[in-house]
Amino acid sequence: MVTQRFIGTNIEILVYNWLTRRKIPFRFQSSLMGGYFSLGGAVVDFILEDGNIALRLFGEFWHRGVEKEGSDLIQKEMLMGMGYTVVDIWAQDLETRLDEAMNLAVQGIEVLH
Repeated sequence: MVTQRFIGTNIEILVYNWLTRRKIPFRFQSSLMGGYFSLGGAVVDFILEDGNIALRLFGEFWHRGVEKEGSDLIQKEMLMGMGYTVVDIWAQDLETRLDEAMNLAVQGIEVLH
């Protein structure tokens, strides 16, 4: 029997396992609008097809700073224009209050800071 291993960042693994345990159907690392190669393109961490929800997982290194935050905003607007409800989830929320953050996320709601 071949066991498939999931490879991702620590926070991607947390979300992957959380969704899998609850049998919530999702796609992982979906390339949309040209992915990383086009302005406004995105590779969305998780797409929940039942609610057309795009989950974007944010860590401090990749998502802090004027340029990165500007790029994230453009991507969010493009995804919303495609009909997705976009939920951004910060690493610290997944690490300290996983169930709360994910219960809100699958409803299309972001954790407020």
